[in-house]
Amino acid sequence: MTTQITEAARTTEREAFHKLIAARKRNDNDYETTVNVLNLPSAAHEVDADAVRVTSADIDVLAAWLFEKGGTVSQLDTGFGVTVWTLSTNAGADEGRVGCRVLVTVPVPESGWVPCEVRDIAVAVKA
Repeated sequence: MTTQITEAARTTEREAFHKLIAARKRNDNDYETTVNVLNLPSAAHEVDADAVRVTSADIDVLAAWLFEKGGTVSQLDTGFGVTVWTLSTNAGADEGRVGCRVLVTVPVPESGWVPCEVRDIAVAVKA
């Protein structure tokens, strides 16, 4: 009886693992297709099952995604002279198709320039 339960648990874990890998592949494909078709700037990114997390030191990367895909922008003041700007949007190059969640994050120094289009729609996040 214990052997059957253990084998069933392994099968469930294996299925969950394969679903996780499939979700990551779908998200990676969504992201890469969106970047290539919409000619968005490429940046360092991490693909997870729930989202693609893009990190850049260039605020223009966030602005380009915002212009093409829309979304919500939040800003977080770290208290160390740096504000972290994050765009929450979705991939998807075809009109009407919603792809995976994409989070574009850019740290900007206190004296750094942020486009007014980004600054105007940002929501301040309380730390």
